[in-house]
Amino acid sequence: MSENLNGAEQNTQSQQKPMQTQIQVHSQYIKDLSFENPNSPESLISGWGAPETNVQVNIQYRPLNEEKQMFEVVLLYRIEAKNKEHDKAVFIVELAYGCTVTLGNVAKEHLEPVLMIELPKLLFPFSREIISSAVVQGGYPPLFIQPINFEAIYMQKLKQSQEQQKANKETTDTDEKDEVSSDSTTDKKQA
Repeated sequence: MSENLNGAEQNTQSQQKPMQTQIQVHSQYIKDLSFENPNSPESLISGWGAPETNVQVNIQYRPLNEEKQMFEVVLLYRIEAKNKEHDKAVFIVELAYGCTVTLGNVAKEHLEPVLMIELPKLLFPFSREIISSAVVQGGYPPLFIQPINFEAIYMQKLKQSQEQQKANKETTDTDEKDEVSSDSTTDKKQA
């Protein structure tokens, strides 16, 4: 009898657990990698000091099979190291690092945050290592990119999108008012 109660308790406990998001990564890959060393060997042998480094990061995703919730997510980096004293580029790295994934148990309204936040968090350590290795192979000390706040990037994109939609709506509303005004004017002239 106690076995039945334990089984019933287990069923109740499993029913109360929320469904967990499942992320199945099918592949990770370099889509594009470019390392430019425009002022070598001067930048390597003339004792230039540590360069000022500018890191730009962007995130893109696209559906591969929406029915199966399969997507491609790509982290895009552009890193430019510049010697301020000589006002010259030391090196430029561009990397597009992607993955293909299938998402399970993710509601439609949560797809974008998973694609723009959680998957970049998974890809970041791998892309950082590729960039560091490319910089070393270019003759420089390793470049260690600090952890990136992908939530902030997502929120910034979301805010820009909302502002763009608002601006488009205001433009559409203004155009509609202009059409109404010109129709009113036309009616007055005909009367």
